[in-house]
Amino acid sequence: MSHPVFAVSRFENRNGAISWRVDGRLNGLRIRRNFKTQEEAAAEKATLDLKALQLDSGMRSVPTFLTEDQVREAETAFSRLKDSSRTLSFCVDYTLANYQEPESQKPLKDAVAAYLATKDHELEQDHISESHLVFLKRSFKRLLRHFPKVTVAELTTERLIVFFNLGNPSNHQPINHGGASDWTSSRPRSTTAGNMEEGDFLHVKAW
Repeated sequence: MSHPVFAVSRFENRNGAISWRVDGRLNGLRIRRNFKTQEEAAAEKATLDLKALQLDSGMRSVPTFLTEDQVREAETAFSRLKDSSRTLSFCVDYTLANYQEPESQKPLKDAVAAYLATKDHELEQDHISESHLVFLKRSFKRLLRHFPKVTVAELTTERLIVFFNLGNPSNHQPINHGGASDWTSSRPRSTTAGNMEEGDFLHVKAW
């Protein structure tokens, strides 16, 4: 759809002074404005042309503190919600209240804390002994000291092999990994470098 075109014309007033006139229609209304200089008239024409284009296309000029990228993202969000009965504010509030980052992105220290909290509860229920819980906490304290800033996803089996000194395939002596193995498979497990499989250590995605 085309939009009205504003024109700038030169004319002479009755007193002989030269003026520049912007003339056209905006939203069905006739607009005629006079300016002393051609530059002022050209600037007004550009402003009116933009307003006409915005009216013609449904666009609006709105003062905002948002960056251009943020405005585009907001426009995309509203476009995706056009057939929904929910408002953008509702969706934002619901996300902030309910969304949780994937467990694999959880810091290791938080995963350990959540796991040990379940063990504290098991101790209260007499499902495990106090000595076993002490052993678990010592084991995980050592683990966190070795991996102070990793996420669950970053704690790979290969890194744990190094941590437990199981890199030598000729070492087939059983090694009880205590807490870490318990965390992985829900029961204590002894393993060796020769029979170790994926999931033998710290299946932390469950936490």
